[in-house]
Order: sequence, then C-alpha cells, then structure tokens
Amino acid sequence: MKHSVKPISKAVQELRAHQPDIARVYEWSNLMGYETPKKFARAFLRHYGKRPKRVMDRMRLARIVRHLRSSPESANFKIARAHGLPDDNALNKYINYHLNCSPSDVITMPDDEFGQLMEKIGSNFREEI
Repeated sequence: MKHSVKPISKAVQELRAHQPDIARVYEWSNLMGYETPKKFARAFLRHYGKRPKRVMDRMRLARIVRHLRSSPESANFKIARAHGLPDDNALNKYINYHLNCSPSDVITMPDDEFGQLMEKIGSNFREEI
C-alpha cells in the first residue's frame, strides 16, 4: 500500500502533532509518506537547511526540559516514557549528552540559568521553522 507524500513544508507541523509517538527519523519519514528515510532527509535538508535528526532532538529536548521543570515531582521513568525514551537511565544519558547536566540539575537550576539553557536550545533550533 503506497502512501501519498505530504509536502515537506508540513514536516515539522506533522512531527509536533505526533509527538512523542515519532521518535526516529524513519518513523517521521513514514508518517510523511516517503519511500526511504534517506529521501526524506534529503528533502528536509533542502527545504529547512537543517538535518531532521537535529530538529527532532531539539524539539524533544525542549519538551523534556519543560516537563522536568513543570512536574518536578514526577518520576524520571514516567517522564522518559512520555517522551519516547525507554527508561530513566536513558533520560539521564540523553539530558547529560545534550546539556552536560542531569535531570535533577535541570529541575533545581535557578530560573535565570534555566532561561539561558532554553536560549541555548533555541539558538540551535528556532520554533518558527
């Protein structure tokens, strides 16, 4: 069964609409109706000037960080599962890899430092894509 290809200009909108169900570029490319993730990635790069994996990571990271700050009493396991990560260990590694701090550091950091962190995330990827 062949899917119709959705316009690449709708890719970010489609990702937002299907988060956190879409956790991999190949899932995103399937959602958009592309035959292969490679064709999707090329079309995405040509249109947006950014690689889809980086955009997906930045969007997920911003969502996770906001979730950590808005629900500090939530278990990290629950937050990880809500964002397509397998468990709290994967969440810790993901946050540490991208931000060089732990989830508990994100929760407890002062508001001004948190604002700088969100700016750092946003400077690499702007929501207006």
